Amino acid sequence: MNLKKSIMIVLAFTLVIASLSGCASDNSNEENTVKQLSIGGAGTAGTFYIMAAGFSDIIGRELGINSVAEVTGGSVENLKLIGDKKIELGVTQVDVAQNAIKGLQQFDKPTPVTALVPMYPNVVQVITLKDSPINSFADLKGKRVSVGSPGSGILATNEVILNTLGLTLDDIKPEYLSFAETTDAFRDGSIDAAIVNTAAPSAFVVDLETSHPIKLVPLTSEEIAKFTVEPYYVEAVIEKGTYNSLEADVPTFAVWITLVSQPDLPEDTVYDVVKTIFENGENLQDIHVVAKYITLENAKNIGGVPFHPGAVKYYKEQGIDVPTN
Repeated sequence: MNLKKSIMIVLAFTLVIASLSGCASDNSNEENTVKQLSIGGAGTAGTFYIMAAGFSDIIGRELGINSVAEVTGGSVENLKLIGDKKIELGVTQVDVAQNAIKGLQQFDKPTPVTALVPMYPNVVQVITLKDSPINSFADLKGKRVSVGSPGSGILATNEVILNTLGLTLDDIKPEYLSFAETTDAFRDGSIDAAIVNTAAPSAFVVDLETSHPIKLVPLTSEEIAKFTVEPYYVEAVIEKGTYNSLEADVPTFAVWITLVSQPDLPEDTVYDVVKTIFENGENLQDIHVVAKYITLENAKNIGGVPFHPGAVKYYKEQGIDVPTN
C-alpha cells in the first residue's frame, strides 16, 4: 500500500469517528432538551389550577416549551404524579410536600420533589351560610361538612385541623367534594358548612355569594396558636372586604403553597422556568391576585422542601439563600 493511499484511509477513518461523535453529542443534547412540561393543578374552579394555567401560558409563550395545566385532585395527587414521572411540575401545600419527601401519612414511600418558587399562603376558611347557627369550630360537630375531594391537600390538611381542634371525621358528616361541588351542595341544602384552605377571595365562594350570603367562622387565638408552632403555618386575617358578605375581619391561619418539580429535571430548564415566572409577575397578577406573593423574599417560607439546583442558581444570582437539602 503506497503512502498516498494510507493517508486517504486514515483521513476517511477520522471523518467517520468525528461524524459518530457528532451524532452522539447531538443525541445527548436532544435528551437534555425538555419539550413538554405538564403542571399539576387541581379542579378548574380552584386557585391551584388557575395559577398552573398561568404558569403554563408563560412557559409556552416565553420559553417555547409545550406546557399544559392538568386537572387533578390537588396536592397529594400532584406529588404522586411527579413521583411516578407522569407530570414534571405541580402545585402543592408545603406541609403535604414534606409528608411526600418523608413518606408519611398519604404516601406509602418517600417521594422526592424539589421546590421552584413560593406561590401564596393558602388561607383556612370555615364557610357556612349567613343564617346558619354555626358560629364556632366546635359547632361543626354532627354537621354535614365539605372537607375536600379525595387526593387533595385540602382533605389532608382538614384531617389535621379536625384532630388538632378536638374533632375527627367521625365527629362530623363528611362530604368529599370539590370546590364546584361544594357551591352546588350549599345551594341545594345538602351541606351545612365547608372547611377549605385556599386563596382568599376564592372563586367558588364568590360564585356562591351571588345567590347565598355567607359567613366565615373565626378561629380563636388559642386555636390558631396550636398550628403556628409549625414553620409552614402562619397567622392570617381574611379582611372584611374580601367577600361581599363579610361584616368584619376574620382571624385564621394559612399554609404556604409552592411550585415543585421532579428533582432530575435539567438545571438549565428549571433556571429558565424560575427566571421567567419572576420576570412575569405582573402578568400573573392579572390572572389571580395571589400572584403578588410570588417574591424573592417569600422563598424563606418554603421550609422543609429542598430547592432544585436550577432554582438555587437563580436565587443565588439575586442574593437569596435557599435550602438545598
